[in-house]
This record gives sequence, structure tokens and C-alpha cells, in this order.
Amino acid sequence: MLRAQQISLRLGSKTILKQVDFQAEAGQITVLLGRNGSGKTSLLRCLAMTQTRWHGQVTLDGCSLRSLTPQERSRRIALLPQVLPRPPITVRTLTGYGRQPYLGWGGQLSAADEQKVQRAMDEAEIAAHAEDLVCHCSGGERQLAYFAMLLAQDTPVVLLDEPTASLDMEYRRVVYALLRRMKAEGKTVVLILHELANAVELADQVCVLDQGTRVFTGTPEDFLISGLPQSVFGLCPKQVKDETGNEFILFRPLNQSGE
Repeated sequence: MLRAQQISLRLGSKTILKQVDFQAEAGQITVLLGRNGSGKTSLLRCLAMTQTRWHGQVTLDGCSLRSLTPQERSRRIALLPQVLPRPPITVRTLTGYGRQPYLGWGGQLSAADEQKVQRAMDEAEIAAHAEDLVCHCSGGERQLAYFAMLLAQDTPVVLLDEPTASLDMEYRRVVYALLRRMKAEGKTVVLILHELANAVELADQVCVLDQGTRVFTGTPEDFLISGLPQSVFGLCPKQVKDETGNEFILFRPLNQSGE
């Protein structure tokens, strides 16, 4: 279990997080929701220890993350940030960076590491671009290349900041399938999403932040009836059916919902 207790973060004169409690279970997908500026990305960075100026405690299976070395943490927690660089290296090389926490002083990939790199690219459906430069990849291809690196790192906890932002439906399909596979493998998956409909479909647990404070944690079903879609996001959830009879949740602006 990944657990944060009383996380507070202040940058300059601005309070970003206010005594936030949070936990995410293994074998579940937890989605962080909130308006822009609510503290979602900051919380994710605190959990990953890429932001260290916070007060409180973050533990993984009872072990404080502050007590671990950077290498030990990188064997336990992987972070996929929202903004991804475009380095002039191949997709295969980028994927291989996911194995860095496990390499010895020589820093060379073993045959077993190379196999994991190839498997990660296959699973991310990016192997056909293995020898392409990341800087020449499309946005969707670059996202899948970084996903391959994440898979190669093979950590029990995976944190992702808007992994489907600006992706078309085909690339989103691949990403959502990968997230569900991680869940099935027993990993703790925590991600930020802006699309509420996708969040309630994908998540086992929803956590809502508003102005740096956690205002809700619960199931997607409880979130839908909590009143928060209306009060925080200005959206009204409605259950509808498509032409084949499949049910799904549609969110409409309050001024268009008829309510």
C-alpha cells in the first residue's frame, strides 16, 4: 500500500497542499481528479519524491520513502510526467533506461535486461519503431515509447500524470489496456485524468482535490452521487445507452443538463 499522511506543501508564499491524506492499494487503479491548480501534480510528485519540500509522511508497505536511497526508490516507484522530452535517442535506448535502477557499476544491460526491454516495447505496441529516434516520433508514438520505459522499469508502484493528454482514440486504447494490465499484475497504479467519464470507467478508487485539499475518496459510483461533479467541476453525470444498448456515463455542463 502506498500511503501519504498529512502532506503539506508550500512554495514561496503559496500553499499548494494542505494536510492531504491519501492511500492507494495494490491491484487497483486510483485516479486523481481536480480542477487545474488543485494540487494533483504536486501530490504525485510528492509521492514520487521528485518534490521533496513537503511536510508529512509517505510510506510504501510501511517503509518511509525518505529512508530509501534514490536507487531503492526507483526500484519501487516509477513516474511518467505529463511533459515528455524529445531526446535524439532511439526508442530502444529510451526503453533501456527503465532498467537503470537494476544495473551494476558497469551500467551495461545484460541479456535478461535486453529481453525485458524487447518485451516492454512489444507490450507497449511500439516495437516497430524501436530504432526510430524519439525526437522524430509522433506525440502518440513518443507517449508509448515512454510507456515502454515504464514497463521495463517494472516497479510495484506506477504514477502517471495525464498519460492520455492529446492522444487520439487509438493510442488511448493502448494506454488504457496497459493500465489494466498493470492492475491485473498487482501493481499500484495512480494517475491523473481530466476526463471524468474515462476516470469513472477506469478507476477502482477516485480521489478529488480542490484548492490543495482532499475533498473526496471513494468508488466511482460514490463519486457520481456525491454532488462533486456538479459543485467542483460544474458537470452533471447522466447514464445513457448507445445504439447497441451498452450503458455509459456522460458528463454535461450544468447549464446544458436541463437541471
